[in-house]
Amino acid sequence: MLTRLPLTTRILLVILTVQALLFAALAAASIDNLRREIATETRLAAQTARSLVVATIGTMQGAVPPDRLLSRLTDQLVPPRHTRILILDPRDGMVREPAVPTESHAGAPGWFAALVTPEPLETRLPVVLEGRLRGFVYIASDPAAEIAAAWREIRTTLSLAGLAALAQSLLILIATRRALRPLDMIAGRLADLTRGDLTTRVGRMHQPDLVPLAAGVDRLAGALQQAQFDRARLQRQVVSRGDEERKSIARDLHDEMGPCLFGLRVEADALRAAAAGPDIAAQAEAIAAIAEEIARVNRALLDDLRPAAVGQLPLVTVLSDYTADLARRFPAITLDLDIASGLPEPDEATALTLFRIVQEGTTNALRHSGAGRVRIRLWTDPAHWRMILSDDGKGFAEGHREGTGLTGMRERITLLGGSLHLSSDESGTTIEASLPRTQGG
Repeated sequence: MLTRLPLTTRILLVILTVQALLFAALAAASIDNLRREIATETRLAAQTARSLVVATIGTMQGAVPPDRLLSRLTDQLVPPRHTRILILDPRDGMVREPAVPTESHAGAPGWFAALVTPEPLETRLPVVLEGRLRGFVYIASDPAAEIAAAWREIRTTLSLAGLAALAQSLLILIATRRALRPLDMIAGRLADLTRGDLTTRVGRMHQPDLVPLAAGVDRLAGALQQAQFDRARLQRQVVSRGDEERKSIARDLHDEMGPCLFGLRVEADALRAAAAGPDIAAQAEAIAAIAEEIARVNRALLDDLRPAAVGQLPLVTVLSDYTADLARRFPAITLDLDIASGLPEPDEATALTLFRIVQEGTTNALRHSGAGRVRIRLWTDPAHWRMILSDDGKGFAEGHREGTGLTGMRERITLLGGSLHLSSDESGTTIEASLPRTQGG
């Protein structure tokens, strides 16, 4: 159960428990000491009262007639504190009590009085004068005043002890919270790491006990940051390696397939020119048509594998030429290309990705959306390349699944450490892409 409580609360509960036990022990010890002191005080008071009575009677003998001694004794006796003296005169059967000075004091609670009240002491002294019993003097202990004083004393002591315990608890609570405050900062840095901010650091700690923890969090942040850097570098290498492979395949198709197709067309033309009859000429025409279709497919494959202009011309020129060609082929659609001035040249992987975004977005807009206008905007911020491509078409149907083109584009952007957001409704479709800038651009 205690493990579910905050550490500060647990510490405070332990301190309060220890203080309560100490408080109870102090109270028990104080009550035991007071009980013994009151018992001793009342016993001594009773003895003093007995001696006083005996001495007073002895002094009055001879000075007061025996039959009047008891009546005069009440005027001569002053009972000591914590005692009561009663005088019984058999002649009139009256019980007289000497006047006692009144003391104004608040009485102690009944439960406290029951704890410290000693066993009552009573003494009966017979008064014998001239060989005749004249009466009795009763002496009884009366610890009420001592008990009231003891109550005031223990109340003061325990009140001071309680205030001291409360002050100590508050000081310990403040010190504990102050000591644990850096843990909130460490928790905040861990939350930053969870959110992906790997540049956060705890820094130097003044509490020696927390220095290893803070250093461990900083080492973790550094390791995660390095791992993120290595992952981004490896992902970019994967993309670059794939681009190189496609470039190599495109080069092989161009260098190997092109001459073969050219030779095939030449041979078909020669065969047609030397044909002895229309059948052979028709076959030569068919061969030439097949060669032309293979060439068309080859050009499409080359363009899909790698646009020839990307990497050879500036990206701005490539995008401008591409949109201009689309505008010529689709005059019914308005294409707006907004490229911020003074853009640096991106690395080849980023340039190819930005081109593919434009290529895929415009292809979807022209083929499927029925759009009348397509807007393309390209700019940079200090850390990213940013592009927005939007159209005013009918948008995707509800539950539409991304095609292979968008999926491949999203995967490529993710590998480069960027992000892609696609939104679509009845007013059109918008593609927002962000790619990290490298040191070169």
